[in-house]
Amino acid sequence: MKKDMAAFFDALAQGWDNSPGEYDKREKLVSMMGLPTGSVIADIGCGRGVMFEHLLKTGPAKVIAIDLSGEMIRLARESFDDERIEYLHGDFLDAALPMLDAAVIFNSYPHFIDKEALAVRLGQAVRKNGIVMIAHSQGRAVINGRHKGGASKLSVPLESAADEGGKFEEFFAVDILVDDEDIYFVKMRRKD
Repeated sequence: MKKDMAAFFDALAQGWDNSPGEYDKREKLVSMMGLPTGSVIADIGCGRGVMFEHLLKTGPAKVIAIDLSGEMIRLARESFDDERIEYLHGDFLDAALPMLDAAVIFNSYPHFIDKEALAVRLGQAVRKNGIVMIAHSQGRAVINGRHKGGASKLSVPLESAADEGGKFEEFFAVDILVDDEDIYFVKMRRKD
């Protein structure tokens, strides 16, 4: 499955659209996270780096950009030359990472097939009181519609934000849920 996922996104990388028209939505999503200055943030499934500019505005110590697609990572690296960004080509589920203050899963969450494994890994990687954001810059119906066809074998449809947040309750408490036509947003905080 990982090889198929990587190959699928490698093939799409060159023509990938970072949706410049959704800049303000991404700004809003990052502001809703409330990231403290000096955070170590993982951008999981970072693609070509659409969230980097927004995350860097929060004054992080480091942004760890991780993606299964080597081509997405290559293109992200070409576009963003900032010493605070560390690039990792690989799978978040088994990557060697420092303790994280925050983890961002933007526009990639449906491609994490094993949500239980994701919850466990986030629980291990995110420090107490750390933040996890699962977000999309469009509503659930649009996202689920987009993952029909070729991507259907490599994705799982989004459930309601409340149901998805509930999958992480062993490790995280939900702070904010937004599940409307414009955005999909789950903010969770690591339990003590």
